[in-house]
Amino acid sequence: MLPYFIYQIISILFMNGFTYLTTHQFRYNLIETLQQLFYLNGTVGWNSPLWFLVVLFFLELLMYFILRCPFKIQWILVGICFLIGGFLTSTQDVYPLGLNVIFTGVIFYYGGVRLKANRQFLDSKAALITAIIGVVLLIINMIFNPMYSTLYDNIITPNYIVFTIIALLGSISVLYVIKKIPYFNQKNIFVDLGQSTLFVLASQYFLLLGFDTVAKMLNFYEATWIFILIKSLVIIGTYLVAGRYIAFRRERGTLNAYVARLS
Repeated sequence: MLPYFIYQIISILFMNGFTYLTTHQFRYNLIETLQQLFYLNGTVGWNSPLWFLVVLFFLELLMYFILRCPFKIQWILVGICFLIGGFLTSTQDVYPLGLNVIFTGVIFYYGGVRLKANRQFLDSKAALITAIIGVVLLIINMIFNPMYSTLYDNIITPNYIVFTIIALLGSISVLYVIKKIPYFNQKNIFVDLGQSTLFVLASQYFLLLGFDTVAKMLNFYEATWIFILIKSLVIIGTYLVAGRYIAFRRERGTLNAYVARLS
């Protein structure tokens, strides 16, 4: 929660200041700003990707108690949370503190816990079959149901159960590929970037907004797949370079601390 409030306050000050300089008025009043700051009206505002940190905080608290129950009770509690998440999703309302996402996220968190305890599964034929099924279902869903799903706005398509199945199998597919390709399994730039996910989460909003702003200034902004592809490559490239730089600074800091201890 501490990184959330730090980044959110910075975002509010920056965006409010920018809006005031360009329009001579604030975009939201004080009450609306406080509601967005504390995620009380179902929207974070200014830097919306940060909602994930709030949801993760409460999800961690919920899982803390679930994982301390007997194994059979854990499955029952996870099932109850899944049903609650489905009910909240069916209302299509956006809830304060991402309440619907918290209960929906339990099955993904618990699935990760169980998979971590049984890592050998990723080396089995069952994992390969699961990965293939996940990719096939994802492609079928993209062809026949081109609408996207967003937990933040409580938009789940085509339905809650299908979404969950595809998401779980898709996650296993990604993990299987990472496990089987040596390049991804070694110390490399992707690992460096993975250690800086909080930086990516907090800064992506401004990078996306900045790219779109420059594109509009150059009359290059278009809602086409070519524009999206170029945008994706530029942003991914930026973060890969940034990840390598952050890793370099971290390694240098660690080395300096080690030298200081020796002296």
